[in-house]
Amino acid sequence: MDEKMVLSTEPIEDMLKRLNVGSVFGEPIKEGDATVIPVASVGYCFGYGFGHGSGTAVSTETDKPPSTGEGAGGGGGGGGTAKPQGVIRISADGVRCEPLVNATAISLAGIGMVAWSVFWIAAAVRAFARSR
Repeated sequence: MDEKMVLSTEPIEDMLKRLNVGSVFGEPIKEGDATVIPVASVGYCFGYGFGHGSGTAVSTETDKPPSTGEGAGGGGGGGGTAKPQGVIRISADGVRCEPLVNATAISLAGIGMVAWSVFWIAAAVRAFARSR
């Protein structure tokens, strides 16, 4: 167990090369007399862990001898995400930011609001009916 373990930072370096400002602002695209720049949000996280051990473990039972201990460890991981957010349109009329609208999220928020309202209206009606 005297071998020295070295953690590789290569995966993190590779991820940081890919997830940068170039990932957020795409290459400009010419569309007639306008230039369109795609925009995205990028996030990433990573972590490493390690452990080591040695020594002896003392047995609490009297009939068992102490065992010698050793150990090791390691581990790591990371991840990233990139989500489109919209475009920046540059033309003779000026610069406009055009966000993408997520219709699914808006629909789910509306459904949640209706469910919440129905729940509280039903609770109020039940409470009113019990009080009579």
